[in-house]
Amino acid sequence: MATYFITGANRGVGLELTRQAAAAGHYVYAVCRGPGKAHDLSKLAAANQDNIEIVPMDVTQANSIATAKARIGTNPIDVLINNAGVMGDDPQSPLDMDFDVLTRVLAVNTVAPLRVTKAFLPNLERAKGKVIVISSMMGSFTYGETSKMAYCTSKTAVNRLFHALAQDLKSKGVAVGILSPGWVRTDMGGPSATLTVETSVKGLLQQIAALDLKTSGSFGNYAGQALPW
Repeated sequence: MATYFITGANRGVGLELTRQAAAAGHYVYAVCRGPGKAHDLSKLAAANQDNIEIVPMDVTQANSIATAKARIGTNPIDVLINNAGVMGDDPQSPLDMDFDVLTRVLAVNTVAPLRVTKAFLPNLERAKGKVIVISSMMGSFTYGETSKMAYCTSKTAVNRLFHALAQDLKSKGVAVGILSPGWVRTDMGGPSATLTVETSVKGLLQQIAALDLKTSGSFGNYAGQALPW
């Protein structure tokens, strides 16, 4: 049994990651900002009291992260999944950017994953674990659409950060994965998306299981396909 620490576990991909990891017999720290409003997660945790523990944490707030870290203590973490993210409201095109939106999206999608990873790095080191950031094909320079540039830029930036992080963590025995879930039918992905959340998460967990120090720092999707930077 492995121990998972999953941010943004209250809905969408994060909730399904929690569901499938727990169903496989793993212990899950299910992390979200407002547990009182996370009704689906609360129901899931109530049905899996032995292996799902809800942890309140705002990924953008250092004090909140420190409180969660004190709660976890020195317990090893085998897999830390930085899943929490926001799309951000429009406008986001370069010539019509809402800079408050840009700042918020970068704080959640780019800065927070590194902040969280650094805070829980001792737990990862104890387990010789894996740290994952959920990215997107929209972060690739080959993606041509310009209407969601706050989100796209945040994913491009986090890809670069975690590619570098992989180099720094290799000597510590911690592997880094940069994974796209694909276009998933969630609140963020919308009803027109091509993938069910169940299919996406099943694939993500398979890629996480296959990740090792040799492939650390790579950028790929839920189906194991390498993605262009």
